[in-house]
Order: sequence, then C-alpha cells, then structure tokens
Amino acid sequence: MRTTSHTPRRLAALTASAVAGGLLLAAAPTTASAAPGPENKVYVRTAADHRMASALTSRVTTARFGTQFSGAVVDATSNAVVWSKNGTTTLMPASTTKLVTAANALTVLGPTKRFTTRVRSGSSPERVVIEGAGDPSLSSAQLDAMAKTVAGVLAGRGLTTGTVRVHVDDDVFPAPSLATGWKSSYVPDSIAPVRGLVRDQRNLADTSADVGTYFRDRLKAYGITGAGYSGRADAASTATTLASSQGSPVSTIVNRMLLVSDNEMAESLHKLVGIARGKGATWTGARSAQASVLGQQGLSIGALYDGSGLSRSDRLSALQLARIVDRGVDTAHAELWPMRSAEGMPTAGRTGTLSASSKRFVTAESSCAAGKLWGKTGRLSDVVALAGFTKGADGRVKVFAFVVNGKDSTTTLKQSIDMLAATVNGCY
Repeated sequence: MRTTSHTPRRLAALTASAVAGGLLLAAAPTTASAAPGPENKVYVRTAADHRMASALTSRVTTARFGTQFSGAVVDATSNAVVWSKNGTTTLMPASTTKLVTAANALTVLGPTKRFTTRVRSGSSPERVVIEGAGDPSLSSAQLDAMAKTVAGVLAGRGLTTGTVRVHVDDDVFPAPSLATGWKSSYVPDSIAPVRGLVRDQRNLADTSADVGTYFRDRLKAYGITGAGYSGRADAASTATTLASSQGSPVSTIVNRMLLVSDNEMAESLHKLVGIARGKGATWTGARSAQASVLGQQGLSIGALYDGSGLSRSDRLSALQLARIVDRGVDTAHAELWPMRSAEGMPTAGRTGTLSASSKRFVTAESSCAAGKLWGKTGRLSDVVALAGFTKGADGRVKVFAFVVNGKDSTTTLKQSIDMLAATVNGCY
C-alpha cells in the first residue's frame, strides 16, 4: 500500500532519510554461485543455526500467524536452507513483490540508466510537444529548466505574444487500467494512475496533463505570454529536440521504491523492463518480460501480475522470496547493490517502512535486531510479509522471508513477524 502522503514527493530527500549509505555487505562473503542453486548438502549447520531454527519452530504458532503461513531462512554463502515451514507454499506476497521488480530493473536496465524527457517541435512553429519516457523521477526543476530553454527558442521565432500550444505525448505507456487482481478502490488510494509523464510523483488523475499545464505556466513566466495547453499529440520521431533532461539513475529510483514502498515507481519500472525486453508496456507484456528475466536468473515464482504487489492474484512462496534476496546480497552481482544497501533496503527500527515511528522492531522480542537487519515489507488488508537479510549469531549472512495471509494486518501481527526476523539475527 502507499506509504507516503498524497503531497509531492521528491527523490532528493532519499539520501538524507537513509542511514550512512554504502554497501552493507561490501565485506560479506560472496555466495558460492551466481544463480541460486539447490541446498548445499556439504554445509554443516552451525550451533547458531540449530538454535535459531528451534526458536523459530516454537514461535511460529497458529495462534500468532493463523493457518496461511510460509517461512524460510537460507544461509547466503552456501545457499543451504537452514529453516523452513511451508517454505514452498505460495501466498499473496504484497509489496515484497517489489524485490522482484528491483532485481529485474537493475538487471535489465542497469543501475546507471537514466530516462530522457524531451521537448520536441510540433506540427507547426508555434507548437511544442513534451515527450515522456516513463521516467518516474521527472521533477518540476527539470521541466522548469527545459521551459527556459524552449522559451528562448520560441522568442527567437517571434512568438513571445502570439499563440503557442503545448502538447504532451505520454503513450510510452498504455492508458492506465487495473492489473489482474487489483481492486478498483486501489486507484487512487493505493496507487495513482501510472502514465508516461509525471512530475514530482504527484498523485493526480492525469499526471501528464499536469506536466503540460505546468510547462505552459513556466513558459509564461519566461516571457511566452501567449502559451496555452492543448492536450495530447504524438511527437514525430524526426522532430527537432528543443530541450531534453535526464532523470535520476535507476539505482536512485529503486532505492526510493524499496525504502518507502512506492507503488507508482514500481509499476513504472515494471513497464520499463517490459519495453527494454521488447515485450511492451501492457500488463501482459510487462508480465512476460518479468517472468523471462527471472527464468534466465534461475529464479522461480508462483504467479505475478504487477510490479508493486497490489494484485491479490500474485503468488510467491517464502523460499522463492528468499532466493531473490539471496541473489541480491551476492556481491558478485555488482548491479544489484541497492538490494544490499541501507539507501534502499529499510533498516530495522530505523528507516523507511521499518522505522520505529511505524512501530517496527520496537518490542522486547525484536528491538535487539534494530539497526542490524534489513528487509522489504509487504502489507495488504489481510497480508503481512517481510523478506530481507541479517547476520546470524554465527556471523554468517542469512536471508529470510516470512509471509502471512488470511489475518488482519494489525500492528501486533507485523511485530510478530519482526520477532521472527529478529530471531534470525540471534534474538532468541
């Protein structure tokens, strides 16, 4: 679900809100293989593993978690499963799905990729078209800078007082629609309609029109007094580019998405991966790309229909989630660094959706893991999930995933999940 307010949100605030930054596992052992393999039969479980597993078994009760529970803990270096209960049972994963979206975006697009928004000449000298690239990080400051440049061009054409028409081209993405498994109430309560143009991640019904009217207003501020907004129009691929601006790198977008569980950014990245893989940005195309990228990495899923985890038709098991985290913490995959960084992954009891203000890792059973565990949360009305990593009492990196369905997502249930994650850290 949406974790930020409906006011404009800026990526610039991300670094300041995260702790220290840097790679949490820069000095951690690298996993044995590039792709998550089967359990390593040679691995001998440590005394800490046995103690943790025993504690988890006693703590995972029906009274606490109900009958729809899936949990798994994996030793990251050996890929060995050190504890599991219904680990292969697929359930609704909610926003832990964003771990899949992060891994795919970083793998396919790369952490340094930036998306370019352009302003092109229209069908006549007094027309300009803002061509969206699907960049979820597009800011008012970027649009303002482009408007200043375009205003200079228009002034050179003698159009300071004449009629100027601003159009938007946002068909890099299809018109917004509900993904399979989305409730109609999710839009706009949980996610704004995802379009090819949006500034400052504003939660509006038509974010592209908002970009167009803002650009019009900035042209007026720069002396083009006759500027007006005239709706959508296609930008010709051969049209002259009057101004352009690159947004934030994919790594920064992924960091924001993971830290605060941003649904709009997740769906934008999901669609952009579909485009990059040649499948297109429809729900079907993006889903096809999502599955093919995971398959090439040796990762499996139950069923996924979106990139944010809002779909009630999505299915992942705890073991599948743990394998995705396992790949993310493997330092052999340099491109996946946000998945093992405090700039992206919420820190237990400190940042993002795991902050103490959210009442996470603040109880007697879990507070000892505060600042020492990183994880992605998931929540729907009847879903609570957490998948992440920490160092166990034996000093070895452990990845974990816990998913509960069929119970109200109360603070008590979330804190019970925190207790399980803290157990992996050694809070027995």
